[in-house]
Amino acid sequence: MAVTTPHSKVIQSVLSGLNQAPGIKRYWLAYSGGIDSHVLLHVLANHQHVFGDAEFHAVHINHALSPHAEQWAEHCRLICGRLQIPYTGIDVDATPRAGESPEARAREVRYEAMKRLIKTGDCLLTAHHQDDQVETLLLQLMRGSGPKGLAAMPQWTRFHAGHLARPLIHVRREDIHAYAVASNLKWITDESNLNIRFDRNFIRHEIVPRLLQRWPSLAQTVSRSARYCAETVEILDHDARQALREINPDGLPYLPVGKLLQLSKARQHNVLRYWIHGHGMNTPNSHHLEQLVAQLLHAAQDALPKVSWEGCEIRRYRDQLHIMPTLAAIESDKTVRWNIANPMVIDGIGRLSARPGAGEGIGKKYIAGANLHVRFRRGGESIQPAGRPQHHALKKLFQEKGIPPWIRDRIPLIYINDHLAAVGDLFISQQFHADEGEDGYIIQWESGCLAASAQVTDLC
Repeated sequence: MAVTTPHSKVIQSVLSGLNQAPGIKRYWLAYSGGIDSHVLLHVLANHQHVFGDAEFHAVHINHALSPHAEQWAEHCRLICGRLQIPYTGIDVDATPRAGESPEARAREVRYEAMKRLIKTGDCLLTAHHQDDQVETLLLQLMRGSGPKGLAAMPQWTRFHAGHLARPLIHVRREDIHAYAVASNLKWITDESNLNIRFDRNFIRHEIVPRLLQRWPSLAQTVSRSARYCAETVEILDHDARQALREINPDGLPYLPVGKLLQLSKARQHNVLRYWIHGHGMNTPNSHHLEQLVAQLLHAAQDALPKVSWEGCEIRRYRDQLHIMPTLAAIESDKTVRWNIANPMVIDGIGRLSARPGAGEGIGKKYIAGANLHVRFRRGGESIQPAGRPQHHALKKLFQEKGIPPWIRDRIPLIYINDHLAAVGDLFISQQFHADEGEDGYIIQWESGCLAASAQVTDLC
C-alpha cells in the first residue's frame, strides 16, 4: 500500500491540478519568494518534463513597500537561476491612494502588472492553498458577500487573455511547510505578514487558530462550503445569461429598463451583477445594487440619474442603462491647438485625427494659414450642418442623434479662426465643407467607447 507523505501530496496536487487544462503553452508563476510560491516553483522546476513543450517562467512583483524589497527581488532572481527557470522582475508603485486599503492597492497593481504578461494560451499560477481559502471565505463573510464572494478562489478561472490556476488550493499549509523543510528550501519571510492591522493577517493569526482548536477539520469543511457556493454561482450565472438573452436578444451595449422591471427584484440584482461583471467592472455591493434599482430603474422618464462606485458608473438615458468606467471631469474652457496633419490624443477624450478625402470633410483650402483649435461645449453653440438649410443648436442635434448627455461634453469641437467648423466626426459646417472634387480632411474621432449606446457606436 502506497504511503502518502506531505511531499507526495504537494507534487500530486500540482501535477493533477495543471493537467485539468491541456493546451497551455506557457505558465507564469507569481513568485514572491515566500514559502508557498517557492515550493510551487521547486515542484515545477523538477517536473517540467511532464508538461511536454510548455514553458515555465517566474515573475516577481516588487511592490517597494519594504526596506528589504530589493534583497527579495535579488533572492528570487538567484533561486530561479539555480532552478533554471526564466525570471522576470517588475517594479510597481503600490502606494495606497487616500482612503485605500494597502492590501487592496498592492493586489490591484500586482494583478494589473501580471495581466500585461498573460497572452492567449498562457496561464498565471499562484500558490494559494487550502488555508488561504479559509481566510478568503472568512474575509468575504465579514464583508457581507453573497455566493460569488463566498465561493472564494476557484482552482481554475479565466484571466485576461489566458487562464489563472491555483494548483495548491487543496493542500494544507502544514504540508507545504513539510515539503519546504524536507527539500531544504530557503525562503523569504515578509515581516508585514505578521502585522494584524491587516484584515487577512488578523484572521490568520488571531481567528483561524482558535477555530482550529474547536474544529480541526476547518480547512476541509470550509473548502467544501466554498465549492457549494461556486455551484450556486454557476446556476445563478446560467439564469442571468438566459435573462439577458431575453432582455437584450440583439446583444446591444445597454440594458432596456422596461424589460428589467419585468423581473423580480432578486433576478434584477442577479442580472445586474452578471452584466457588470461581464464588462470587467468591480462588482457592486448590496448598497449599490439597491441604489441601482431604486434610483435608475424607478427614475422618472426624463431623469438622468447615475450610480457610481470604485472604477465604475451606470447612467440612465432614454429608458436605457449604460455602463462605463468612471469618467474624469472635463475642462469646458480648455482650448488645444491642432495641426490637422497629425493625430492628437486628449486625456479623458480620445484620439482625434483626419484623413484625406475628395469632396468630403473640411475643405483643405479653409485650413491653409488658418488657426485650428479644439474646444469643448460651453453652452449655446450652434452649427449649420452640411446639406441643411439653417443653423441648429448642438443640444438639438445631439438629442436628434440620441447621444447621451455625458458624451456631449466630451465631443471635440473643431474651430477655424474661432468659427465652429466640425463637431467631432458627426457634423461638418456647411461653411467649411469641401466642395465636390476638392481636397478635404475627413475627421475621425476615437472616443474609447465612453458610452454604450447603439446610436453612437460608430463613434467608438
